[in-house]
Amino acid sequence: MNRRDIFPMIFGLIVSTVLAATLVIAGLKAGITPGVSPLVILFAWAAFSGRIARGEGSRFLNIAQVAGSAGMAVTAGVIFTAPLVQILHKNLGLEVPPVDVVTLIIMSIAGSLIGFGFVGLATRKFLTDPTLPAPEARACETMIETAALDPHSARRPRLGRSLVAGLAASFLAPLIAYIGLATEHVVIWKRSITGESGSRDFTFDLPFTPIYIGIGGLLTLATALLVFLGSFFRLAGDFFLTTIEPASAAAAAWPANSMRWVGGGAMTVAVAYSLIKFVSTRRASVHVNSGTGTTAGIDMTLEIDPAKRKMLIGSIVVGFVILIGWLFATDGLTGFSFAMGGTIFVMCMLMVTLGAILSLQVGSSASPVSGTIFVTTLVLCLVAVGLGRQSIDDVYVLTALIVAACVAVCAANDSSQDYKTMQLCGVRVQDGFPAQVIGLIAGSIVVPLALYVAHEAYTLGSPDLPAPQGEMFATLTEGLLINSAVPWTPIMVGACLGVVAVMIEMVGDRNGKVLPAMALAVGIYLPAYLGTGILIGAAFRWAAERGSRQRSESILAAAGLITGAAALDLILGIAIIGGFELDSLLLFKDIPEEIKIVVATSGIAVLGLILYRNSLPSEEGS
Repeated sequence: MNRRDIFPMIFGLIVSTVLAATLVIAGLKAGITPGVSPLVILFAWAAFSGRIARGEGSRFLNIAQVAGSAGMAVTAGVIFTAPLVQILHKNLGLEVPPVDVVTLIIMSIAGSLIGFGFVGLATRKFLTDPTLPAPEARACETMIETAALDPHSARRPRLGRSLVAGLAASFLAPLIAYIGLATEHVVIWKRSITGESGSRDFTFDLPFTPIYIGIGGLLTLATALLVFLGSFFRLAGDFFLTTIEPASAAAAAWPANSMRWVGGGAMTVAVAYSLIKFVSTRRASVHVNSGTGTTAGIDMTLEIDPAKRKMLIGSIVVGFVILIGWLFATDGLTGFSFAMGGTIFVMCMLMVTLGAILSLQVGSSASPVSGTIFVTTLVLCLVAVGLGRQSIDDVYVLTALIVAACVAVCAANDSSQDYKTMQLCGVRVQDGFPAQVIGLIAGSIVVPLALYVAHEAYTLGSPDLPAPQGEMFATLTEGLLINSAVPWTPIMVGACLGVVAVMIEMVGDRNGKVLPAMALAVGIYLPAYLGTGILIGAAFRWAAERGSRQRSESILAAAGLITGAAALDLILGIAIIGGFELDSLLLFKDIPEEIKIVVATSGIAVLGLILYRNSLPSEEGS
């Protein structure tokens, strides 16, 4: 370990622990976790601006962001999956058990080591893939380069109108919604049908969500359009479902959550194609920023020493030894244990690679981690059903394995972006390995403890702590494992859409266009408003650039839109742990809905105009 990296690593570790613990409750309430790498860079920039400007600033910020964001990978991995146990018990009318902190710590450490090892070994492969735009990594690179510049340099971008404006707007937008002055979603059209067996709803809305608009501002218009096209399929499917009477025979084949299954089917096909393409295609090294040293066309930032490679392999081995050891200790040396151990090994190996690809495709904030775990859960449940293990007790074992897999995928989701930032900044990627693994281990300890506190205070699955992703996995597990009821029709429809997405990508490849199948599958799988928000951001940027080179101001503005909302989440997370009630922010309860819609619509326009203004060619934007 380089001695000059110790201080930024310690700083990042402190930030990582705080972020990981405090954003547990906020993530459980919202069902998403923001990418925090830009936020960590901002913290380090603000705290050590003088030191950064004196030299070594780029390396300092890179190491700090690797350590500082690692803990949030564990937060996402745990809160998406671990609540499955409590929510499933509640849905089945059983006594809700407490959070098993010890098991979660063990599984989080195992998943962290597995994800860390696999991503490190595959670094060269996915960081030299020219089809992966790495939007948030490029935002981080621009922030780091700007921070490291002399404050009086003529090359320094205008921070007030870009990064600062984006930060302020992103911080204020959700705050305005929290206090009741604006609605979070501007509903364009809504349709509902209610019957004896339930209701079916369709909503087309514009999200007053700066994070998604900021991500759109970093993506190409083609990628954003594919995500939106997937969202359109999602919307069309949701509308179709409202035409089915809940008590009818068709409702059995098309349950109310069918579009989740359609998205899962599409994601499965896109996953398979992306993995085949990733493994079989050899990528040439690509040119990166001027700070990078190259030798004979080889990007030296991606070179991994033999000792470091052995460490990565050892990390994978230790992670699986921990996981398999827990499995045997819990279930014994049974056929079920061996089958589950082999299955989780294969799924982790595949899904970790996919997690890295997805982060570099659409950014970690919009990456459909739950889609990869959907596939993993589907496979694990089918294996369990095949072995006749379908009791509620078996759910404990499956949930622990799913937590480990999800943490591994989230670790890949985070580290791939941070490693890409290091590559772009000319810092050797292997220098970030110690910071990454230390941050992951710290998160593996504090996050299960924070989840235990959250459950004891609010109860997982309650209106106060809905845990939407956990609810989805509980529904999936109940349908597959407990009831053996799989809605194959939506899955097959999704698989067909996945084939269409793959064909679009293949046609694009032949014509030199980047049209990723995964982007369309992401749009189908995730809530439709996410795709709409991404398209809004991409459209505003495209309208200003019209073929011009993307400017650093537009990247900084988008980074600000992503970072400000994450900062607000952090503040609220700390306040909630201290006993603050989020509902007490609702100061304007009686404002007419029409006014809230006008404020939100105006807010969406302001967010877009910040991107537009900073994306204008320099002679127009001066």
